[in-house]
Amino acid sequence: MARKTSRGELLNQIEKTAHDYEKEFHGCSRCVFKALQDYLDLGDIVVLKASTPLAAGIAMRGETCGAMVAGLLAVGIITANDDFKDPSALTNSLAAGFRVAKRFEKEFGTTNCTEIQRDKLGRFYNLADPEEYEAFIKANGYVECPKVVGKVARITAEFIFDYLDRKDSR
Repeated sequence: MARKTSRGELLNQIEKTAHDYEKEFHGCSRCVFKALQDYLDLGDIVVLKASTPLAAGIAMRGETCGAMVAGLLAVGIITANDDFKDPSALTNSLAAGFRVAKRFEKEFGTTNCTEIQRDKLGRFYNLADPEEYEAFIKANGYVECPKVVGKVARITAEFIFDYLDRKDSR
């Protein structure tokens, strides 16, 4: 008889999977989304592919953290509805995204990739520049970023579980 996985165990698995994807394959946004997709059956290959250029602060620009943006994609899949014209659906999904972004900001102190790199690695590395990318690797970028990616996947999954629990209790 198979034992049911607890919520805590599932969160640990999601966090570890996202961490390991980032460490091995890179691309924070797609690694967060793929881990959430693997365990929560979110989206499809098209959404996973669409998450890819969001990495490294949106297309390697060091702006909003791509891992967080991928988490927001997952939140949108869960919270938005199919009625494009429904203003309350828009408001509800935006509010959900706002709450996830605030959790992220509380955890990391910012939602900005540049600032997260400075905090974790001592400075910002322009990943679009091959020399800077090599310096990022030497500075343990693929030790620190996977930790962020794992934590983002966990924060997002926790939010989704809480959201679905509230929705089911109505």
